[in-house]
Amino acid sequence: MRITTEPLEDRQLSLTIEVDEEETKQAMRRAARKIARQVNVPGFRKGKAPYEVIIQRFGEETVRREAADLLGEEVYPKALDQEDIEPYGPGVLKELLLDPITFKLTVPLLPAVDLGDYAGFRQKHRKARVYRKEIAEALEKIRQDHAFLEPVKRPAGLDDGVVLDLVARAADEVEVLKADDVHMILEADSADPAPGFAEAVVGMQIDEIRVFTLDLTTDFPQQQYQGQPAEFTIRLKEVYDNIVPELDDDLARAAGNFDSLKELEEHVKDQLRHAAQVEVDREYADQVVEAIVEQARVDYPQMMLEEELDTVVKEAEQSLRREGGLSMADYLRIQGQTMDELRAELSPRAVARLKRRLTLSEVIAAEGLELDEGEIDTLIDELSAPWGSRADEVRASLQTDEGRQRMRSRLLGSKAVDRLVAIAKGEKPETADDASEEKEAADESEETSEPQDSEEVEEIA
Repeated sequence: MRITTEPLEDRQLSLTIEVDEEETKQAMRRAARKIARQVNVPGFRKGKAPYEVIIQRFGEETVRREAADLLGEEVYPKALDQEDIEPYGPGVLKELLLDPITFKLTVPLLPAVDLGDYAGFRQKHRKARVYRKEIAEALEKIRQDHAFLEPVKRPAGLDDGVVLDLVARAADEVEVLKADDVHMILEADSADPAPGFAEAVVGMQIDEIRVFTLDLTTDFPQQQYQGQPAEFTIRLKEVYDNIVPELDDDLARAAGNFDSLKELEEHVKDQLRHAAQVEVDREYADQVVEAIVEQARVDYPQMMLEEELDTVVKEAEQSLRREGGLSMADYLRIQGQTMDELRAELSPRAVARLKRRLTLSEVIAAEGLELDEGEIDTLIDELSAPWGSRADEVRASLQTDEGRQRMRSRLLGSKAVDRLVAIAKGEKPETADDASEEKEAADESEETSEPQDSEEVEEIA
């Protein structure tokens, strides 16, 4: 057979396979025998009609077409092997010629990634800063968390705790809200259960009944009443003074194992600094990876993008069901969209995900990153533990071959990000080869150096 190839855009290859006439004749005879077994030919038992009779009765073109079907499964893998072609997926037949039998296919190739000079990439890393205002706000929250209520006989005021019964009726006299023994703090500017409610209750005496009109919130559960006026009837039953403790050593001891307010402040500062640094590090890692992906040249076949897009659409469908109970068909109908339009809308997200994944995969290969099965087991345990009584069920689902492969990809992806972050900071990451060389050097040092006196070692330490 004669094979010709031509590179196409988007990691595809045009592959033409022309079958020589000798192989074609052999395939036509096999095809004729197959036809003879499938149809009744007058004058011959089934499967016994000669080749010439089959050609005469059904025509050479029909037999050639049947032969082409037989040859297609045989010559395609041979052509790939002969031309050393590694396909990403099955080839797509674009044209079939019968004389001579010639297959013209488009073959999707494996993706190709050129990382560029990723090892020379540098980006300044900053330390997180904590401001006095943030510390003060955190300490104030601790004060509020340790506030306690004390019953009083005076009229209700802002920041007081109250217990009340309430009924709210819309303009059509429908009860849109009714509740007894409601416990709440009268916070200024609160919109619960309606904007201005706390201020309207201020000044009420215990057992007093008050009627007032307020506009319901724009996100009120009953949509037809959102933003509409409602008449509230309130009966105040109890009033509590909301006592907030002073910011002092006593509060520090009550808030935790701290001997003084200063210790509490230091603890709060450390917590804020740690949380801020975690966020700074996350943003830094995102910026580094984004920069590496941006500078990399990533080529992939359209088939690969379509598969990624299928995954994105599937995740969107799962999210719709989980969060809103909607099917994809219902969502598309509400949005007035077709599936093709939705796929076009989600395509940029699929492209970005695919480029990132392929770039990180290339980093994993370039850096020789590896992991052992124990790391996968540890991650599975960490992900299963929060599920409580369902932990064993979740663990079992993650222990499947598919689940462990997902965990492997996740861990290796994290290692690739960590390696890129270290490179960007200018830190030389230790590879497996480095560790091996250091061990060999240490072994040689132990063999050649003289043992030190134990007292001398202790003194140096």
